[in-house]
Amino acid sequence: MFNIILNELRTPVFLVNKENKIDYINSIGEEFFGISSNLIIGKFINDFIPNDSPILSLLKRVRKTKSGLTEESLDFSTINFPNRKVRVHVVPLSFDSNQIIVQISQLALSEMFQSQRINTKISKSFSTMVDMLMHELKNPLAGIKGASQLIESDLKNNSNLSELTQLITIESERIISLLDRMEHISNNNLKLECEYINIHEILNHCRKVAQNSFGAQVDYIDDYDPSLPKLFANKNLLIQIILNLLKNSSEASSFNGKIKIKTSFNSTKITSFTKEDSPTTLPLQIEVIDYGIGIPSHMLSNIFDPFISSKKDGKGLGLSIVASGLEEMSAVINVTSEPGFTNFCINFPLIK
Repeated sequence: MFNIILNELRTPVFLVNKENKIDYINSIGEEFFGISSNLIIGKFINDFIPNDSPILSLLKRVRKTKSGLTEESLDFSTINFPNRKVRVHVVPLSFDSNQIIVQISQLALSEMFQSQRINTKISKSFSTMVDMLMHELKNPLAGIKGASQLIESDLKNNSNLSELTQLITIESERIISLLDRMEHISNNNLKLECEYINIHEILNHCRKVAQNSFGAQVDYIDDYDPSLPKLFANKNLLIQIILNLLKNSSEASSFNGKIKIKTSFNSTKITSFTKEDSPTTLPLQIEVIDYGIGIPSHMLSNIFDPFISSKKDGKGLGLSIVASGLEEMSAVINVTSEPGFTNFCINFPLIK
């Protein structure tokens, strides 16, 4: 009798027994699966849906609670119709708790469009928020930069204080540049502008920033090759990368620890492959070496992946930013580490 009633329903309905075999399916259900009832009845439901389908866990919950459940916008993919969102009602038969009725209601197009509109609205709101943040941050930064320039003009006879105000000015300009870069990214209009840079000037600037902030407790050792030619790179992005590495090294070092910053010309160490699959030497080498706790060996292979961090409260974004930034400048980075020694080694191509 119930077969006749279920067959009159204008939504897909099928009956599943305790072994997850299909005992009955109505004509609309055949259309839903795209298979005739002769090929469905008596077969496991797993034969027609992915093994990790959420409908399987839903059946388990209904058997355990012996009460009906409804799931909105559930992924009910089948072998013939992947990526299909539906509304599902799963109810145990009152006179046979081993059998479960599954009724499916396909989501209306209006509901799916509504979901897309919500996602689009969220995306636009987030983009607007970022634009507002960048705009508001630029105003106080401009004030900081102006104030530091006024202080610098009054302190020309005090070289140490003058140097600090120059750091404030340079770092304020760098933050403004980073915000401009974010703005270009949000507008899909990003073009990385590179120039020829004296790497030792960049390294000295980064060391001074570290000495006056996060790395004040660290002793720095400079081991520079003065004959090294200029790098072709983006200045602000390179400063961001070196500061990230110095911050990591200073956090890994104990109080009064040491960090070595080394440059050299190494024509044989690294060969990379460009987009054209042609071998390219990367001889311009920068190393940031610390003698701290080291990186756990199991993390070395994916330390540059996002959200991977060896620090207790780390977000795992710093080294990911480093790697992606270097990739934009056709450079590479490698790391070797053990307890008491970590070496981040960057190699740039020689572009004449």
